[in-house]
Amino acid sequence: MNQAIDFYERRILQKTADIPMRSPWEKRERLEILELAKLCLGVRDEWIPEIKAELLHAISVPDFLCECLSFTSWPGVIGTAMLYKPVTKNSNRLPLVILCCGHGANGKLTPAYQLMARHICRQGAVVLVPDNIGQGERSAMGHHGSIGPFAQGGSLQGLIVMETMAWVRWAQANALIDSTRIAAIGNSGGGVLTLFLAAFCPELAVVSSSGYPSSFEFIARKEKIHCACNLLPGIIGRLEMWHLLGCFAPKPLLLFQGINDQLFPIDIFLSTARKVQRVYDESKSTDSFHYHQINGEHSWNRQSREVVGAFLAKYLEVSRIPSLDSEELLSVSDVVITEWPENALRTDDIIPSITGRKCSQQQQLWDIYPPLMPDNIEDTPRVPRGKMRHFFAQLECFMTSRGF
Repeated sequence: MNQAIDFYERRILQKTADIPMRSPWEKRERLEILELAKLCLGVRDEWIPEIKAELLHAISVPDFLCECLSFTSWPGVIGTAMLYKPVTKNSNRLPLVILCCGHGANGKLTPAYQLMARHICRQGAVVLVPDNIGQGERSAMGHHGSIGPFAQGGSLQGLIVMETMAWVRWAQANALIDSTRIAAIGNSGGGVLTLFLAAFCPELAVVSSSGYPSSFEFIARKEKIHCACNLLPGIIGRLEMWHLLGCFAPKPLLLFQGINDQLFPIDIFLSTARKVQRVYDESKSTDSFHYHQINGEHSWNRQSREVVGAFLAKYLEVSRIPSLDSEELLSVSDVVITEWPENALRTDDIIPSITGRKCSQQQQLWDIYPPLMPDNIEDTPRVPRGKMRHFFAQLECFMTSRGF
């Protein structure tokens, strides 16, 4: 087993070393980065859906109103979101911040997300917090072990990215929102999402990504069973994170990381930040890039809210205020939809609904990405976090792009 893991590790390191030297500050290079990233994720511009949102009810809180929205993206794909609106007499259009959720246990109702949304809303911005595909109220769709999108030539993260891009377009068309002041922020799984939005969404005015910016090589070599949304087909050997983040230059970008984050080492974060800084330097926009080491672990904390709030105050022209230490939050029972509709499409059905193709009958990741697994290795949990066959299939996934 150790020899097999060593073999894969060397393959990943070699492919990473073979990535061409890229210059995201050059237009031609940037277009190539975007094309490769879309290929890896299975993102197609014509597949980006249209968000149709409906207000179901609202919750009144001091200083703001929390609107509970249901929505559809692709036909039959149902979702839920919360829209935080500041109480203001200002008749002008307001900035919007899309708060991208990570793997918080309760999606948009996770306390760290609620506290960040409330802080930003009190600063004077509208805050949109949608549940990602298969997370929060949408867990019935399937998320963690959903490998259907890979069998169909795409990826779960690609679907999440396209749906969030649709939210950006929804915001641009909203009469309440100033389309020149739309931001996206996210931590951990939301940091993955904002990393790709930085590359794919020039409509955004500012982006903040935290709790993830490191390297794809580091992520791929983790000896664990990843959530399906962390699997990025064929990214190893083609791109690194700083390439994608650099595509956002010269617009304002904030990266930060907890010094005691046990999931993403601070040294890798600082290396990535240095490379992104070079892109901004080459783009003659040095002062638009910001990165911080904060006191804390992986999740957002009060300092995270202060850092993000100060960044948004500078570039979205909202107030800069201190974050509250604590407050009464919505409970996990404050859902938008009490019973998930039986006719709602599952995650594995989304791409077939777009393409009209039948679902693949392959049900395991190793059927899609057959691993080079020695015959004498038993298919039992040897890595402490899962089956070896699935673990090796993950490594193949990171190095193989199936395309459409």
